Amino acid sequence: MRPGPLAFFFCILLSLSFRQDTPYPQGHFLLPVDGQPRLSGTFGELRPGHFHSGLDIKGYLGQPLMATAAGYISRIEVNSGGYGKALFLNHDNGFTSVYAHLGHFSPEVESYVKSYQYARESFEIALEPESSRFPVEAGTVVGYVGLTGYSFGPHLHFELRESGGGPAANPLLFGLPVSDHRPPAIQALRLYTLDSDGTALRTAPKAVRGNRGRYRLVGSDTLYTDSPLTGFSLKAFDQLDGADNMDGIFALQLFIGDSLAYELRMASIGQKAAAYYNAHIDYAAQMQGEGLFHRCYRMPGDASPLYHGGNGAVALPPGGVARLSFLARDLAGNTARLDCWLKRRPQAQRGQQPLYYNYFLPFNEASIIQAGDMYAYFPDSSFYEDLFFDYQASLDASHGVYSLVHHLHDGRTPVHGYYLLAIRPTQPIPDEARAKTFIAYCNENNEIVNCGGAWRDGMLHARLHELGDYCIMADVVPPRIEALSFQEDMRLQAAVQFRATDNVSAGAGLEKLKYRGTIDGRWVLFSYDEKEGVLEHLFEKELAPGRHSLRLEVADAVGNLATFEGDFYR
Repeated sequence: MRPGPLAFFFCILLSLSFRQDTPYPQGHFLLPVDGQPRLSGTFGELRPGHFHSGLDIKGYLGQPLMATAAGYISRIEVNSGGYGKALFLNHDNGFTSVYAHLGHFSPEVESYVKSYQYARESFEIALEPESSRFPVEAGTVVGYVGLTGYSFGPHLHFELRESGGGPAANPLLFGLPVSDHRPPAIQALRLYTLDSDGTALRTAPKAVRGNRGRYRLVGSDTLYTDSPLTGFSLKAFDQLDGADNMDGIFALQLFIGDSLAYELRMASIGQKAAAYYNAHIDYAAQMQGEGLFHRCYRMPGDASPLYHGGNGAVALPPGGVARLSFLARDLAGNTARLDCWLKRRPQAQRGQQPLYYNYFLPFNEASIIQAGDMYAYFPDSSFYEDLFFDYQASLDASHGVYSLVHHLHDGRTPVHGYYLLAIRPTQPIPDEARAKTFIAYCNENNEIVNCGGAWRDGMLHARLHELGDYCIMADVVPPRIEALSFQEDMRLQAAVQFRATDNVSAGAGLEKLKYRGTIDGRWVLFSYDEKEGVLEHLFEKELAPGRHSLRLEVADAVGNLATFEGDFYR
């Protein structure tokens, strides 16, 4: 099937709309690396838990990184996870450039940061120097490619944001010379039957076949529905020249006949758009390991600003037929399209309600569930569609479990924001364990996650953002410290390394591991790589030759303390 002339006309307008009268200054920013960049990630790409907010530029460890334009360093961050070592540069055109996962800053910035780390006795730090402290010109080396934070290969994560806390903008809209002659690829299509309120019933994904921008369904080109409203999601990715990474697409459109029914555009992503990420993707598919699907219709509770056109739901009368065209585009204008037909069977709509549920939670109302030793409060708009909620409780006689296990629906249903859960213990809690209790979440990998908690009126209360299985537990086991390179004679070693691990993971909003290292009683700087659990101290030149005493303390989120002590020679 081919789209009508209106569809082609709209595609041309979309391509031109980001080339002319754009709010993004052209030619102002340079690439932060020499030569033709190879991208391993693009703006708006679907990542587990978030939209990617910049470009990932492949590099080698120690590769110099240049200021993209004149300006000044406005913020410096050092974190054990996330962006690791990161720089923020303000520019006079109202945008801020971000450089993340750096191995090192420039020497003068490195020295500046280190002085504050020692003064505050903290590896993790955030600084906002005066605008006159670190001015830069376009091309000034500001740092070097590394692996800090959650980086699993040498690269630069590069962003352009509106200064003053504005949204991140797609860097490719600023005219950066990135080569892309390859169209996106479409992998699968999923159909959802929707009730009159928009609540969806999923079906298995439909396989797709094709290449070079032309795709079709495997088997018949006609899909069938029993519902007056039908939605779709699409699994698609893009590839740029010089790299085979599955990158993100720029735009996604659904046409019903010649009419635009839905459009997604990855031009900029602010806090509101980021907050609705789990409504955009098929969250259940992600949790079940089926990959990341772009939802091609707006869920009833999705207020994301990323969409244009209609809401994407296809309305058909009994026996009705519609011609559908899905178009996935990149910013270079390369397009992949999938054409198919949708036909509604003439029989009545199938029921949407599951077989087992004991609460009905409207997506646009606050809801309370109170059952015995459990209380849950879900604020208005906690869900993206009406939810037929299943709650059960069971007994777990495992050591260290002090309540029933409360099964709150399942972890395949996303929650928008946070809800309140309170649990009452059903077992006596020993005095030595009470201060170390927490609401525990058992995740999809059967790992225990500490979600924190505060005691009030005999119940442990916590703010949570996932459904699933919860109970009260206590953690009285200290972290484990493993010496990776410590030995008595350290005279030929430049650094000493340890690995710190804990038996319980700390959830969102809780400090992971606290640590403190001293040599001869004096605080020394240990860097911490959260993804590897590695603590490293680079020996200072000022450390005198001879015998020294090292002490490393590591504490978990509930205060269990582990200590390593040892003497060494330098």
